[in-house]
Amino acid sequence: MLEITATDLRKDLFKVLDRLSQGEEVRVRRRGQVLKLKAIHSPDDLLTEHQRKFQAALASGVREDWADFDPGDITDNRHFEWTPEDN
Repeated sequence: MLEITATDLRKDLFKVLDRLSQGEEVRVRRRGQVLKLKAIHSPDDLLTEHQRKFQAALASGVREDWADFDPGDITDNRHFEWTPEDN
């Protein structure tokens, strides 16, 4: 792991980026704080846990019991439409 100051990062930005792309982590010290930089190699690294579960559900396909699904009043034209004037 490389630890540098923000000034050194600015001076050697492209060298640091090369090291990041090779999988090395970099810590940058600036004004008493430490910032950790790490390369993301696939779009899945950016997904939240909820997004991962959603993608897994989509990948699993249609459920076997989909034919038993009863959409109710959505498709049989018995739904109600609300307008503010109905109050």
